[in-house]
Amino acid sequence: MPYQYKDRKVVCIVSDGLASWQAMNVVGHLVISLGAHKDSDLMGRDVLFDGSTIPHAGIARYGLVIKKGNSHTMREALELARENGDIAHFDFPREMLDTAHDDELADSLLKKKEKDFEYLGILLYGPSSEIHMITKKLSVVGMNRKNVFPFEDRVFKT
Repeated sequence: MPYQYKDRKVVCIVSDGLASWQAMNVVGHLVISLGAHKDSDLMGRDVLFDGSTIPHAGIARYGLVIKKGNSHTMREALELARENGDIAHFDFPREMLDTAHDDELADSLLKKKEKDFEYLGILLYGPSSEIHMITKKLSVVGMNRKNVFPFEDRVFKT
């Protein structure tokens, strides 16, 4: 079925104050949530075959961008996504790292108002243009001027 790769996107925003293992944990859980609640457009082919006819699980049709932010910017992005009916949104408050199992997590969340959550990550999935409007000012994780132009110091001067 034909589709436009750039029509939709997945953006995960992760707290810039997390250790690498924590950030990967947050992203992993958010992506699992997206997969569990996916729509019919998210996934490409179920199975892909290589030249040896070995099957490989298919992947999402749309790109995944990981950006960094803080709890405040994540809350603002979530509010905008909630107001927009076309953006699927998933969140990861600190309690998800601090609790051991689902029952403990559920009890912990019930004791807090959303305004008091410290968001460690969120994930947005939907129309690219709408997600871009929400996330355009946030930096991509690992991206800085040296990453974009790694050989900048070797440019020939005229």
